[in-house]
Amino acid sequence: MIEMSADPGQTSSFIPPAPGARASILMVEDNAEVRLMGATLLEEAGFEVHQAGDADEALALVRTGLAFDLLFTDVVMPGDMDGVALAAEVRRLQPGVPVLLTTGWGDRVNGCGGLDLIGKPYRAPELTRKIRALLDDAEGSI
Repeated sequence: MIEMSADPGQTSSFIPPAPGARASILMVEDNAEVRLMGATLLEEAGFEVHQAGDADEALALVRTGLAFDLLFTDVVMPGDMDGVALAAEVRRLQPGVPVLLTTGWGDRVNGCGGLDLIGKPYRAPELTRKIRALLDDAEGSI
């Protein structure tokens, strides 16, 4: 899990879940139906899922101390901040947290800043495999 400081100005690095612990995902998706479907897939795969409808809502959760192991966010969202900018801000606040982006817009793939990406529509096995790989990589880099 990510350790949060009592002081919102202080950040700490990603700390992986203990072996056997249930990994937690912050899922950010503006389309409620897609968000529900994705959250259901992730929960059925054994993850704990926290949901946000846009970048502002996600950042509010992060800043209030939500503990999570991976950010899974749509690239294209309403508002001033897209998923790539959200990922950068989350990583500024929580260094080392793994990020998986998703988009149904193929032309956005080049603008993802080298972050991992899964296209929409995604299927449960592919999504689960990508998330587990990112969590394993993060754990191995500590």
